[in-house]
Amino acid sequence: MNEENRITPRYIGPDTSKRTEKMSRAEIQGRFDKEVAALYSQRDPIWLPEFRQMFALVPELLTPHVKAGSLILDVGAGTGNLSRTVLEAIPGVYCVLMDFSANMLSAVPLVLAPFAGRYETLVADFMDADYGEVKYEAIISSFAIHHCRGVEEYGALYEKFAKALKPGGIFVCCDVVAGANDTLSQLNEQGWCSFLKEQGLEAAEVERILSNYQVEDSPLDCPSHLRLLKEAGFSTVDVVWKRSNFAVYIGIK
Repeated sequence: MNEENRITPRYIGPDTSKRTEKMSRAEIQGRFDKEVAALYSQRDPIWLPEFRQMFALVPELLTPHVKAGSLILDVGAGTGNLSRTVLEAIPGVYCVLMDFSANMLSAVPLVLAPFAGRYETLVADFMDADYGEVKYEAIISSFAIHHCRGVEEYGALYEKFAKALKPGGIFVCCDVVAGANDTLSQLNEQGWCSFLKEQGLEAAEVERILSNYQVEDSPLDCPSHLRLLKEAGFSTVDVVWKRSNFAVYIGIK
């Protein structure tokens, strides 16, 4: 039995139930540097609905835009879950895994052991990193850029992505999203809570997950993501999958 199969899927994160203000980026980095990195390589995390289906969309979306030798940047890559999905599905591509937590990246050699020579890791905060220009065929991200605070930070990040992509390049993101208004956000969160309870989690654990989400993440609604991508220079934008407060959205340069 391999290491991944010995891990019991569970929720990961601090108890923030008594906190109301948003966590700072330094606090978020500090918590990831203290976590057991191997737990973040789960293929079936119990707190994410339709996780495998969501991730399976990414290589499908990338395939028309990449070929053998293409360079793909994984932003907020963590332990390499999303890069693993891409490397398994698309022969010959090369991934650069960027994350601000050296601890999370320390698990990448285990997660991507079958793909030696097809990836490298880069310790960097995605908000401050130099992405270069016209460098990548694709940029991907999963459950990371929700740590942006406000439309200005999201917009600035999308501008960096657009500049870093080659003509015809694609950005694909799997992440949490807000509703278009407070009522819809609440409905989305209720849908997520119902899913968590269906997984057998106790009410207190569900509340802990939700409270952590509310103080650590700052998701935008899908229309705002698409508008900011357009303003950043992406010619084609779309939401290709959504369930409750989870979505896969794209921008094509």
